Amino acid sequence: MRWIGCALPRAWRKGCVSSARFAGEIAVLLSLVTLLAGCGAEEAPPDLRQPAGWDDALRLPDAEDHDPAPDVVEVHLEARVAAIEVVPGLTTEVWTYNGMLPGPTIRAKKGDRVVVKFENHLPEATTVHWHGLRVPAAMDGTQHVQKPIEPGEGFEYSFTVPDAGTFWYHPHLRSSAQVGAGLYGAFVVEDAAEEAPLGDELLLVMSDIGVEEDGSLTAADESGWFGDYFGREGGTVLVNGKILPTVAAREGVPQRWRVVNAARSRYFRFAVPGQPLVLIGGDAGLSESPLPVDEVRLAPGERAELYMLPVEGQSVVIPLLDANRFHLPTEEKPKDLMRLELADEPPGSGAPTLPERLAEIASIDTAGAQRQAVEFMEQGDADGAVLGINGQTNGSLMFSAKTNTVEIWTLTNTTNYDHPFHLHGFFFQVLDIDGAEPPVRAWRDTVNLVPGKAVRIAIPFDDRAGMWMFHCHILDHADLGMMAMLHLMP
Repeated sequence: MRWIGCALPRAWRKGCVSSARFAGEIAVLLSLVTLLAGCGAEEAPPDLRQPAGWDDALRLPDAEDHDPAPDVVEVHLEARVAAIEVVPGLTTEVWTYNGMLPGPTIRAKKGDRVVVKFENHLPEATTVHWHGLRVPAAMDGTQHVQKPIEPGEGFEYSFTVPDAGTFWYHPHLRSSAQVGAGLYGAFVVEDAAEEAPLGDELLLVMSDIGVEEDGSLTAADESGWFGDYFGREGGTVLVNGKILPTVAAREGVPQRWRVVNAARSRYFRFAVPGQPLVLIGGDAGLSESPLPVDEVRLAPGERAELYMLPVEGQSVVIPLLDANRFHLPTEEKPKDLMRLELADEPPGSGAPTLPERLAEIASIDTAGAQRQAVEFMEQGDADGAVLGINGQTNGSLMFSAKTNTVEIWTLTNTTNYDHPFHLHGFFFQVLDIDGAEPPVRAWRDTVNLVPGKAVRIAIPFDDRAGMWMFHCHILDHADLGMMAMLHLMP
């Protein structure tokens, strides 16, 4: 036997070494051989470059931060009508924030103080609600906690953002009409301590809008009671304010999709043909663990964070599938939502494996929890069916609860079609749906209610006393009476 760089010890040749010493010297020499064999061989660095211009067609502008302090974000937000070409060849007078559709993305870090100096230059009063953010009650943006902001007036919103996640903002006064006209934007809070490598961010704000043949907006009260009762869906589906935009991707290079359903009534259900998706988060940041999914279904108001590691395949159109919220016997044909273009480049390399644990989310201690029942229902009157909660159809229902307590709410839907339940100001955990626990633990502020199924949620109330709203997030339904108030008291 010939050894590289050394000779056999003399004691081995004379056969006078103990077995223990023999084994030790063998281990040393094998280690030396391994080290020498590896000399000159360098591990290739990861190649995780996205294709050039991969998100150019979808990138949304961030709101400008006017405060130089590292832990304060000051944003100037103006609601105004702006002429925008939503449908090619047509100019539409859209209701916007800062003249953009969607509005500018507000970005902050967990723990930052956010100041939004808001001005209203619309032809009617409005407010701004911070959907999903745990703000003080006085900053929640509903007409129950602040006066409507009239045309020409302003309001300063100020709050600290305690949670990382994907949130959004929109009006809470004539909300169906104003959101349907274009008033919505994303709010992303990042966590500096986040360690999981989750890919390059792609923010996707999904919605729709009604545009007539002359370019004008479809009337907010189109179809009258029928539109209120079934929920209005705009005929033009938008992703980041665009029709059928394209995102480029490269095999082996991960992307982190933050998806917001900002539509007033439309559910978004989609899959990416030929590509795996992993659900890594929802309404309130990362889930406890990754969950591979075949498709995504978001009710109005819901959010999802997705991890997409492209595999070998071809460019595809991502279809918008029928969510069938009315539970009809047949589904509508898919529509085109957006394009995924796989770059003709060598595959990337070195993508880290997703961790088995994304976030530490403790289960809620429900011992001694108070219980409430919430029924989304309908009943007939002289003008037809009306919608409500627990028998109240005019939004007058009032719940009460104590600060720093836990409650279990059982949510039911006795109508014949789906309704998304949304709670302002607080997160909850879904305990079970008809007795079945969810596959992963996550914080939520919105959950879809399917007819005939009971959803039990646990809500840990903190010390933010005040008036808080909960309602159906099909915004026409909230306006029609499917809403109620929670009075949280010390």
